[in-house]
Amino acid sequence: MTKRRRHRKRIFLPKVQTTFCILSLIFILGCFVYYGSRLYKYYKIYNPKNEAGEILLNLPSKIIDDSMIVESGSGLYLINNNYVYKGEEVDNYILINNILFRIIRINSDKTMDLVMDEYVNKVMWNKEITTYDKSSIKTYLEKTILPLVNENYLVKTSYCTDKIYELKEVSCDNTNNDSYIRLLGINDYLNSLDDDKSYMSGDYVWLYNSGKNNAWHTTEKYISNSDPNNLYGVKAVITLKNSVTYLKGNGTKDNPYTLEENNQDIKVVSYLDINDNVYIVYEVGSNYLKVESNKLLKDKQMFDKTSTNYEKSSLKTYLENTYLDKLKINNYLTTVDFNGIESKIGLLSSKDLKFNSDLNNYYLNDVEDEEVVVYNGSVLKSAPSTKRNIRYALGIKKNLKIVSGNGSKYAPFIVEVN
Repeated sequence: MTKRRRHRKRIFLPKVQTTFCILSLIFILGCFVYYGSRLYKYYKIYNPKNEAGEILLNLPSKIIDDSMIVESGSGLYLINNNYVYKGEEVDNYILINNILFRIIRINSDKTMDLVMDEYVNKVMWNKEITTYDKSSIKTYLEKTILPLVNENYLVKTSYCTDKIYELKEVSCDNTNNDSYIRLLGINDYLNSLDDDKSYMSGDYVWLYNSGKNNAWHTTEKYISNSDPNNLYGVKAVITLKNSVTYLKGNGTKDNPYTLEENNQDIKVVSYLDINDNVYIVYEVGSNYLKVESNKLLKDKQMFDKTSTNYEKSSLKTYLENTYLDKLKINNYLTTVDFNGIESKIGLLSSKDLKFNSDLNNYYLNDVEDEEVVVYNGSVLKSAPSTKRNIRYALGIKKNLKIVSGNGSKYAPFIVEVN
C-alpha cells in the first residue's frame, strides 16, 4: 500500500508586510548607528584624551563638579539648566591667549559665555544710532579683537536684536548668531546682579542693546544709555565650545582656569620683561613688535606749551632725547610708525589696543577740536599745557631671546639683555 506524501503549503507574505519588515529593520539599524555615533561623540567630548592617551578633564564639567551651587549671595546659581555667576565676589576667572576673562554662565549644552575682565580700548558705539549689527563697534570687535583669540575654541555666540526703550521692558524675542564675538547685553548684566552688586560693575562699558536715540552701557554701579558717539570701554564676549579641556587653575584671579600651556611665541597681549620694565605687545609686524609700557612715567609732563602737534611737541623731544637712553635697551629698539610718525619711542593713538585699564589720564598722539586727546573716562580732550600722565610705546626688534616665563601677566617673558 503506497503512502501519499503530504505537500507542505508555502506561505507567502504579502508584499506590504515584507516591505514594512525591511523598512523597520533599516530604521532600527539607522537608530543604532545614529545614537551610537552620538554617544561616542559625547563620550569623547566629556572624556577627552591627549596624544599620549592620558585622560583630560572637560572644563565646564569640572567647574560644575567642583563648585558649590548657591541660592543666595555671590556664587554659581542653577537657573533653567544654565549655571550663572552672580554677585561681586566670584571665582570665575579664565585665561585664554593671555587675556583674562570672566565666565558669565555655563549654558545647558555646556558651552560657556565669557566676557573680558578689562576693557581693551574706548571707542564710540557708532557715529549715530543704528542697530548693533550695522554699528561700527561690531566691526571693531570682529576685525580688531577677535583675532586675539584662538577661533578653534569658539562657537558662534547669540545676541538679542530687540530694541530696548526702558529697563522695565527688556525683551529678547529675536536673536542673531552671525558672529563669534559680541558685546555684553542688558540681560547679561541684570542676570549677574546679587543685591544690586555684580562683578561686571565699575566701568563705563558699551552694551549691544540700542533704543530709539541712544545705545546702552554699564556705569560704575548700574546701566544707563547715552549718545552712541561717546567713547566708552569695549569688553568682548565670546562663547567657548563645550569640548574645551581643563589644564590647571581654580578660577581665582591669581590662579585662573587655563586651557593650554603658553608656548614661546610672542603675540599680541604677551607680556615682556626687558631690563626690569614690563611691556605689553599690542601689535606684531613682520620684523618688529609694538609694545606699550605697563606703567606710567613717575612724573607727569605737559604735551607742549602751545602745540597740539606731537611731531613738534616738547614731549616728543623729551621722550626721544632724554627718557629713551634711561631704558638702556638701545640694541633692541627699532623705528616703527606711531600714528604717522617714525620713531623708536612714541605715544599710543586712539585706535591702538590698550591693555591694563588701571592706567588712565595719559596723553595720546591724537588731536581733536584743537585739543590733545587724553585716555581717561569719557572726558578725552585737554589743553597741551596741562601736565598729565605719560604712557609711552616702543618699537622692538622681533628676534628677542627669551630666557624664561610664558608671556602671561603673571609670568612675563624675561628677555635677555646684553
